[in-house]
Amino acid sequence: MSSPARSARARLRTVAPLVLLVALACTFGATASSTSSSPTPPGSVPKELEPGAVTSPSPIPGASAAQVALARQHIKHVIFLIKENRTYDNLFGRYPRGDGATQGTTCDGATIPLTRATDREPDFGHSFTDGIAAVDGGKMDCFTDGSYVSYTRADIPAYWAYADRFVLADHFFSSVYGPTGIEHLWTFAAQSDRLVDHERPGQLGSGRREYCDDPLETAFSFPTSMTRDEQVQAYELENQGPVGLQDLRSSWVYRWPCLNVKVLPDELQAAGDTWKEYRGNNEWVQPLRMVRHVRYSSMYSHVVTEDQFFKDLGAGTLPAVSWLTPSFTLSDHPPKSICEGENWTVDVMNRIMSSPYWSSTAVVLTWDDFGGFYDHVPPPHVDLYGLGPRVPALVISPWAKRGFTDHRTMEFASVFRLIETIFDLPPMTTRDANADDMLSAFNFQQQPQAPLILKPRTCPASP
Repeated sequence: MSSPARSARARLRTVAPLVLLVALACTFGATASSTSSSPTPPGSVPKELEPGAVTSPSPIPGASAAQVALARQHIKHVIFLIKENRTYDNLFGRYPRGDGATQGTTCDGATIPLTRATDREPDFGHSFTDGIAAVDGGKMDCFTDGSYVSYTRADIPAYWAYADRFVLADHFFSSVYGPTGIEHLWTFAAQSDRLVDHERPGQLGSGRREYCDDPLETAFSFPTSMTRDEQVQAYELENQGPVGLQDLRSSWVYRWPCLNVKVLPDELQAAGDTWKEYRGNNEWVQPLRMVRHVRYSSMYSHVVTEDQFFKDLGAGTLPAVSWLTPSFTLSDHPPKSICEGENWTVDVMNRIMSSPYWSSTAVVLTWDDFGGFYDHVPPPHVDLYGLGPRVPALVISPWAKRGFTDHRTMEFASVFRLIETIFDLPPMTTRDANADDMLSAFNFQQQPQAPLILKPRTCPASP
């Protein structure tokens, strides 16, 4: 680190304790009350609680050798399309062919109906601790008032049309409890090097998020060195829901969100496979700006604007693996219009399906975190970071099974496992090593599905 950077870090250590107290108060506030949760039963704590701690873990068995061979023959491009802040029940709770709900339980033990969602819903809390509180040790009952809402087919017709034609995964979970910035880092690294949050007010050195470009920035993290007993204690506090949050937070430390973890693009480049991140304008979604060896190398030239995606699609220069995110306005993130966000998705999918790439492409469309919205399915508690609440996922491809609901348990690392399987890459953490490879969603013996070209619709006027 340069001398100015060392001086900056020294100044930070001087002010950090005061800033931490202020930021904790501003970020979390008071927690909701909850019924008590029983402690984790003896012997049920996972063997590995820190997914990045195991180097090159051996993957669990995946699809058959025959299915893998067919996948490698037919899929040459994978597009990981990530939108924001919706649960499965919020978008598909009323969908007839899936594990949805039309009512939910609240923190006081009441059962209430999921009312019809509006085009512009409020922005509910969706931090790491918000996710723990909502899950409440698996009871799924401490979501924010107002978040118990779901859409109908008329509200999001394109998303439901993709589910009708292609594959809807109804047990697909976010990788961590939240929020956006950390979730997106997991979509590249299958870990966050112990970070549990993105920068909050009071943690920004320059007043805006600049990640590796600002050594004064900090974010909340588990300590970089935790004993097994400390990890187990944190894991059990998470199982207590809102009750355990104060003690859990007290274990966190401040860290500069500039990491040097391995990311999937490292493996792709080493194997000679091409990749790009196509990123819309969104200050919370800058995952590779948090990875030092990517940010300060030629690899960062692969981080381009979302407009470049359409140029590469038209020019025949689409890479083997693409990460694609829209601008914040069109991301489905409340309080923005979900109609306008869905229209962006329709435009993207129409262009992919109308291109020569359609015949050899698999698109995995999902949402980055739960956005504070209700969902009724408890996520598996696989390590210190989650899984987080359930989010929808759609597998869209000419080789996707037609009208199929995939009930297998999946998460963002499953998209890693799909990519790793197709391009013959090793897993990086215990998450992708233990993830489902998603090949259950494909039928390579079928007649390839034709494009589903949809029309954008007229959206409600802004209030």
